[in-house]
Amino acid sequence: MKAIPLGTTGSWQGVLGPEQTAEALGNPGVKVIASPALLTLIERCSHATLQPFCEAEEAAVGIYFQLEHQAAALPGDPLQVEVKVTRVEGRQVEWQVQIRQQQRLVMQGSYRCRVVNLPRFLARYGLAPG
Repeated sequence: MKAIPLGTTGSWQGVLGPEQTAEALGNPGVKVIASPALLTLIERCSHATLQPFCEAEEAAVGIYFQLEHQAAALPGDPLQVEVKVTRVEGRQVEWQVQIRQQQRLVMQGSYRCRVVNLPRFLARYGLAPG
């Protein structure tokens, strides 16, 4: 893993549809974007931001999440995800994260991941890379 400067930022913008609502994930009648879908966006954004700092066969895996909903996110409206590196300790990277929709803060908090050797990590669980 290459050195990751504190303050490194990443962002993602896009739209989630009805297949990512809480209703679609098993919470009948709740037609807003589900928490797991928002967490997926945070992981996707932070991992893409880390990619240039990873060596061959390295990948990031999430290990800690401290997130707070501030408002619901609506399907079909654009979302903006922003991540910022706040701490690097060995192979662990901590991020300050937030998700906005139409200038409204939807979710904020922190996310921590660990950079691992992917083939070795998968082998530990009897899985093959690829």
